Amino acid sequence: MSRILLAGSMVAALCVAAATAQERVSATEKGSILIFPKVEIRYNAAGDLIQDTFIQISNDFNEPRWVLLYFVSETCTNVDNDITLTQNEPAYWSAATGLPKGVSPWGVLGQPYPDPEGSTDLVSRGYVVAIAINSAHQPVRWNHLTGVATIVNYQNGDAWEYNAYAFQAIAGSNNGEVLNSTGDLYLNGTMYDYGFNRLLLEYIASGSTAFSGGGQVVTHDTDLTLMILDQDLRQDYEGPFQTKARFEIWNENETSFSGSEYCFTKWDQSLLSSKGRHFLVGNLQTNRGRARIDGVASPVVCGQDSRAYSLLGVAAKILTFSSGDVATAGTNLVGVGTESATIKYDLWSQPEELKAKMNGLGGLQSAPANTMPR
Repeated sequence: MSRILLAGSMVAALCVAAATAQERVSATEKGSILIFPKVEIRYNAAGDLIQDTFIQISNDFNEPRWVLLYFVSETCTNVDNDITLTQNEPAYWSAATGLPKGVSPWGVLGQPYPDPEGSTDLVSRGYVVAIAINSAHQPVRWNHLTGVATIVNYQNGDAWEYNAYAFQAIAGSNNGEVLNSTGDLYLNGTMYDYGFNRLLLEYIASGSTAFSGGGQVVTHDTDLTLMILDQDLRQDYEGPFQTKARFEIWNENETSFSGSEYCFTKWDQSLLSSKGRHFLVGNLQTNRGRARIDGVASPVVCGQDSRAYSLLGVAAKILTFSSGDVATAGTNLVGVGTESATIKYDLWSQPEELKAKMNGLGGLQSAPANTMPR
């Protein structure tokens, strides 16, 4: 009897653990919300396109689905589009042109600007949020969306890609079931999956030449993109969303370092070499490091509006060869723990129906929209 009870307890524990694991965002599962944290378009000084980002979304089900897209710039400007994915459709488009899907080109968010990271390029950067909706723009349960972003650099002749973060709808039980009529999406393990509590970053220290060989000296840097999961995408938005990214760092000798931190609002992309401290090989004292990243409140350092937030992120290794060639390889950041977040967006208002009555002259007379027909 005791063996049977023990086995039953183990099965129950495994079921609970499995259920809990499914309530956290993933980059390897399907979902009802997709987030692409990094979109980057580059132009040379002459205005020629030298890098583009291709967004790819698939509907893994045998029925069509509306998807609401928000393109958000580095400066927090956004534009929304809605698309229809037919049954089992794999769709894609260029962020620079919006084609072939026919969505807004990234340029509607503003003109390219000098690269904040110091290159001679002009850039347009930001992220994409995709939400499964119905024809009334209400959020629905549709855990059949997957996404990939591919960044193609025509100048360097290389490309890399990462998976979209996917949030499954927990609420509801049927495909297409409306989750609410307010445009408030709660990523809290009840309506949708939780976000992460912290992110894990594996990196080669900036300035390291650890991957050199074949007659080439290869110098490392890392381009880190972080975004706050809480989003207010409404026209009359509340904000700002500001946090402090706090890093707990270890080197190959298990020596730990603290004190690496910086403030950002909503979204940030930075080279680790620009952050100094233990991101540099001379300070880390080993070639490889790892870090836990937490979005924390810091009224003293970041201001009274700073809050603790769940974060998403992408890290791109930049390898510069002594021959002058540059290659990039990137991936999503792994997350640990759970933290809730909220995404808000504007629902569409429904059009009024024209109601009319005879005006006594053989014609139709318009009636107020709130007047019942006689």
